[in-house]
Amino acid sequence: MQSVLWEEHAVSEAGGATYVTPVPRPEGVSVWFFTRKGGISGPPYDSLNVSTLVGDSPEAVTENLSRIQTVMGERPSAWVRQVAGVSVVEVERPGFAGEGDALVTREGGFALAVAVADCVPVALVGEGLTSIVHSGWRGTLSGISAKAASGMGTEVRAYIGPGIRRCCYEVSQELADRFSGRFGEEVVSGRYLSLPEAIRRNLEEAGVEEIHDLGLCTGCRTDLFYSHRKEGPRTGRNLAAVAFT
Repeated sequence: MQSVLWEEHAVSEAGGATYVTPVPRPEGVSVWFFTRKGGISGPPYDSLNVSTLVGDSPEAVTENLSRIQTVMGERPSAWVRQVAGVSVVEVERPGFAGEGDALVTREGGFALAVAVADCVPVALVGEGLTSIVHSGWRGTLSGISAKAASGMGTEVRAYIGPGIRRCCYEVSQELADRFSGRFGEEVVSGRYLSLPEAIRRNLEEAGVEEIHDLGLCTGCRTDLFYSHRKEGPRTGRNLAAVAFT
């Protein structure tokens, strides 16, 4: 089974918003991992925060989302109320799609989006299907990425976006033991947990052979991304999205 470490990425700016994309661009789809740069929110949400649930002003979030929509070719988005679970929601149209931590669609004309601040966004591209996954430690341990990928055919490509990595993610010994027991000892170093490595192994269990890892740590790069672990609860949320081209 082949796993590809995606080391090449492009940081771009359009419509005021700054975002990261894979290089080369995936065929047939667009994948955006938006940074915290290019919005209008003030500290500590500076500046492209997409959540009104963290204390930022609704007016700032609305403008930030408008800038993001410009980058995405004026596509509307479908989103869910993220519940740190293992529910995959299939959607047919943009707008609010209920509760879950992964969205999947066969439709074009809109984007699938999740909001993150250390949790790992995973974009999946299958046979006529796209998906976006919000994978925190609970979802990773429960296998949310494999569950989303399992119904997408045999030729699935996965793109693991910016999230907190082993270098910055110290967990309890009990949680480290649960992860090493589930995914192998290589996903932990003492009490430092690698969510991307656990996600990669989970995707391989589902038969995904092409796995690209952005390799960016939100804990190390608070200049580019929000980090709940490093900045505390009063920080913003980054948006990750995927759509058919």
